[in-house]
Amino acid sequence: MTTSNKTDLVEFAETYIDAYNSGDLDRITALLAEDVRFVHHNRGVDVRGKDAARQLFETYGQLFPGKAFSNRRSIAASGDRVFVEHTWGGTAAADVPGWAAAGETVSLDLGTFMTVRDGLLVEYHDYG
Repeated sequence: MTTSNKTDLVEFAETYIDAYNSGDLDRITALLAEDVRFVHHNRGVDVRGKDAARQLFETYGQLFPGKAFSNRRSIAASGDRVFVEHTWGGTAAADVPGWAAAGETVSLDLGTFMTVRDGLLVEYHDYG
């Protein structure tokens, strides 16, 4: 996939979101570059590397089973970046200090920026 094509970037973002929502760790990590960086700016998360990202997905999957992105309001691409405005939500399986009590459903409206090179996610930034 060439990432200079806006259509390809939008399709990549949709494929990534679909993989994330599936909870299939192999499917998600297949889309990541070895040196990928994930930053959730309002949650204090900043991890680098495919293995660390996979661990992040696994941890959040345990804390919020059934977590998913929904309510996509916009998606736009330019250069090697794609922006998605959407909502993330899930129900906490256990107490998550500073965020949710066990059984509580939470949702966050997010602005997500993804940088894609050679068909793989190299940077991911969530704001919200």
